[in-house]
Amino acid sequence: MGKKERRVPEAEELNITSMMDMMTIILVFLLKSFSATEVTVTPSSNLKLPMSDADKQPSVALNVVVAKDAIVVDNKRVLNLEAYDDPSYPGQKMYRIPAAERPGGGFDVPSLGAAFQEVVSQFDKITGLAQKAGRDDIGGFDGKILFQIDKDIPFTVVRDVMYNAGQAKFSEFEFVVIKTGE
Repeated sequence: MGKKERRVPEAEELNITSMMDMMTIILVFLLKSFSATEVTVTPSSNLKLPMSDADKQPSVALNVVVAKDAIVVDNKRVLNLEAYDDPSYPGQKMYRIPAAERPGGGFDVPSLGAAFQEVVSQFDKITGLAQKAGRDDIGGFDGKILFQIDKDIPFTVVRDVMYNAGQAKFSEFEFVVIKTGE
């Protein structure tokens, strides 16, 4: 007798609400778990960083580069280093801060100290302007330095740089190294 009519299903709209919820959760998870640390290491023929298996990530701080030819503070060349023949190992070079840069001898290097002090005063100026504008979210001076030091630079040069940074109230020192493979 009668044929059953077949019902052709109507095209249903795709409900993307739950899919959007899922994508939002994934996005929030990825943003929370993703941490980006940006450290600018300027490639140079006079800068070869030492190797290490340290796991600590560097933080944002004042960038100081001690290469074989110069000391650079906040991307400004402060002074040139002097190369001389190493008496213990003929044919190899050693590096030092020129004697002319140390008028009183000792660890004090006025041009280096002035460069660190200039950074501190600029930071104080910016903090003061921010506070006048009602911005309390700008933190105070934290005294952090991120050192990029060539692996052939002797400790005497590193000591002098750290001493002058300490005189300008820098107190936290971090060193950039190249991570070795495991």
